[in-house]
Amino acid sequence: MADTTRSISDRNRMMLGFIVRRCARDIGHPPTPEEFAEWANNQGENGERYSLFGRPISPSAASIILRHPGRLVTARLEAIVRGLR
Repeated sequence: MADTTRSISDRNRMMLGFIVRRCARDIGHPPTPEEFAEWANNQGENGERYSLFGRPISPSAASIILRHPGRLVTARLEAIVRGLR
């Protein structure tokens, strides 16, 4: 059972750089830490707001994220993938 959970979790991970590029596409330029935090914390679907990373991030956390684009993270992937269509 643990192996199944791990494989599902691994499939729901993506590189931070992909998320940052999605933000840049939405706002029209590479984001500052403040812009990235605002964007990640204010996603919406069906009239409901949510944080892309499961909880709000601060501009200082966003600054760290922007420096580590190759790191794998878990995020609400369906929202990002839907935005690419």
